[in-house]
Amino acid sequence: MKLRPILTKMLVVLVLGICLAGGSLYATANDDLPALLDGDLIFQTSTSAQSSAILIATADPYSHMGIVKNDGKTIKVIEAAGTVKETALREWINRGFLRRVAIYRDPDLTPRHASRILSAAQDLYGRPYDIFFSFNNDAIYCSELPYLTYRAAGITIGKIQKVSELNFDNFLVRKIIQQRWQRHSECTSRRYGFEQCYKHILAQDLVTPASIANDGRFKRIYSNYPL
Repeated sequence: MKLRPILTKMLVVLVLGICLAGGSLYATANDDLPALLDGDLIFQTSTSAQSSAILIATADPYSHMGIVKNDGKTIKVIEAAGTVKETALREWINRGFLRRVAIYRDPDLTPRHASRILSAAQDLYGRPYDIFFSFNNDAIYCSELPYLTYRAAGITIGKIQKVSELNFDNFLVRKIIQQRWQRHSECTSRRYGFEQCYKHILAQDLVTPASIANDGRFKRIYSNYPL
């Protein structure tokens, strides 16, 4: 019996259990949200195929995130999902696991900063989703989007980490990379085999949703997660 797969599955169950614990099974998010501002950051537990791997890697329920855009009439979430795009807030919330959502705000964010963040995000519209979580290509992954757009406004958020610093070296991640590695441009250009490519990916830098949520500059203004 292999211990690591069992422990990994147990961790997934534990994290998802935290998401489920307390309150009704399906949260009624969006009915009691506070007034949202441009540049607020919104988090959820994604139902995508790779979400379990992210949950394990970060030991945190936030596996997807986006940037709030409020034009005074409608509220949308700018996200990297498929491509970088805008999604209606309610649609975005309903798509998440059990409609759990958390919203964080930088109290020192000025309207000028927020405008720069949204403008930088709009410059990235249409970019493809980055399945390899790399800074070294034109594709964008979910937490890379706010990291880059806040940086364009002169604000550094989150914590850059090596993939290997997280619990990405597990069977779920390995399985996903086995399915994708031959599309990794850096690996193919260097003619890497799978094992070489896997080690290369583990050595990459990335910024996670969890590290951004844990950034001390942000204050959580809403959550229907039980904890």
